[in-house]
Amino acid sequence: MKNNLTLQVMGLALSHMTKDVEPGADTKQISAEYHRILARSKDIGRQNPLLSSYSLTAWFIAMNRVNPVSPERNCEILSQGMRRSRMFRAVMGDAEHYLDPKRTEKRKEWAKSTHRRVYENDWVLDLLPGNGQYDLGYDYLECGVCKLCRDEGCPEFAKYLCSLDFVIADIMGLRLERTTTLAEGGEKCDFRYSRK
Repeated sequence: MKNNLTLQVMGLALSHMTKDVEPGADTKQISAEYHRILARSKDIGRQNPLLSSYSLTAWFIAMNRVNPVSPERNCEILSQGMRRSRMFRAVMGDAEHYLDPKRTEKRKEWAKSTHRRVYENDWVLDLLPGNGQYDLGYDYLECGVCKLCRDEGCPEFAKYLCSLDFVIADIMGLRLERTTTLAEGGEKCDFRYSRK
């Protein structure tokens, strides 16, 4: 995948978030490995709404190769970094912004486009508008996180990244319910978002 400005900025942000929580982490080595992973990874498109998740996956894999602690601890470091980072919280926005009905048409187009499978490592998903039980839902039928972890020979790391979905939802003021994930052998990842 071509290294672009977006991926470089994401790498810098992840480096700061990691260093803030774990001052001893060798973020220069992690960053170098992050860029190597992205350089050999399959492209998912520069405008992909989940480019940040792909970037986070590469960073987590790099952390586990460089930082001599368990995957659980590296996941904790990322979780704490996300919660502490004002920039991360500002970029993610809040529940009202995320659930804004004006975003529905664009989401429908995006979900439909994923079924064309233009990019091998992209997500494939169905959008589920709110129905009284939740405000917004997605069924992910294929997952870019799982694909990148598999390509890098560490499919077991995907489940840790799945746990960060709950952290991100909480930061945004959303409640996330999910009963199954592809990373843990399910047929899909069933995301159901509601306002808290």
